[in-house]
Amino acid sequence: MTDQPLTVLDQVVIASGRQPRSRVFAGVHLLPDGQLLVGYREGSDHLVTDDGAILTTRSTDNGRTWSDPIAVLALPGWDCAGGNRSILLPDGSLLMFVFKARWRARKNEPAERESHVLTTRSSDGGRTWNAFEGEVQLFDGWTEPYAHGKLLLAADGKWLLPVHGADNLGDTTYSTLAVSSDEGQSWTRRSVIARSREINYYETDLVRLHNGRWVGVIRTNDPPFDSYRVFSDDDGLTWTDPQRTGFRGPTPRLFTLRGGALLCAYRDRDPQRPGVSVSVSRDDGLTWQYAGQLVAAADWNCGYPDMVRLPAGEFFCVYYTAYQDGDSQVRGLWLRDET
Repeated sequence: MTDQPLTVLDQVVIASGRQPRSRVFAGVHLLPDGQLLVGYREGSDHLVTDDGAILTTRSTDNGRTWSDPIAVLALPGWDCAGGNRSILLPDGSLLMFVFKARWRARKNEPAERESHVLTTRSSDGGRTWNAFEGEVQLFDGWTEPYAHGKLLLAADGKWLLPVHGADNLGDTTYSTLAVSSDEGQSWTRRSVIARSREINYYETDLVRLHNGRWVGVIRTNDPPFDSYRVFSDDDGLTWTDPQRTGFRGPTPRLFTLRGGALLCAYRDRDPQRPGVSVSVSRDDGLTWQYAGQLVAAADWNCGYPDMVRLPAGEFFCVYYTAYQDGDSQVRGLWLRDET
């Protein structure tokens, strides 16, 4: 394995425009028909005005060109996201977790943030979506799933979903694993992945190793924004105590490389290198080494990388550029696996 596990081959602009907009939180799927589907949030600004909408765009040529964006959901008075919170199901359909929030107080309403998580499905590759199926509420305060990529399955076939939230607004947040026994119609808690009175644990990405063990990388939301790793040997029923990985990687995305090593892509909160970086583990997630920067940025507010492996073997990575002067774009990278 080389010191640099990935080589950036090329890049493409997926979503942009003449008017400054916040185009963020992108997710990508390789659909059964070979098309690439990217979903993202677009709003007039970055999480200030409650007008964010979910849009999708698709490519039939491995990401070289992209269709005009299509609006999936826009709710007046709400900020909506979910393009990076969807799962490709075994039958080829998509399950999206729609996060709708109000960030600002309204007349005659409490000043606290209000948010809800609802689910919707598409059986035609994201062209149309069903009516909402119900609310996912696993915390009394607020709930947010971290669902992207392929479905996570327990050995007994039950569906698994990493989720974070708080029991009350203002409480320390923590990470849990949810389970569904009815193919996503309802969700209950399976276990607590990581919880502390001092640390706000946020997004957790999970991958199953070759030996059946689960490894997770967890985002923290307090300076210095250290990432933590955890393990489970019983399909997520119990978890090891969180340990620092050595990198500062909010919004983690885990992948297994061709040579067997684990890759984690993330928004880099190291003040010396804002952008999208990767770290690699050659011992199944026990230790991690910084492996380079995919994209340099002028500010930390960028990233949320998501990746799929293309039929020819390359990775295709989507992310959003630094939000500056009221504008950000969704872009894509072609990456060669050098392992």
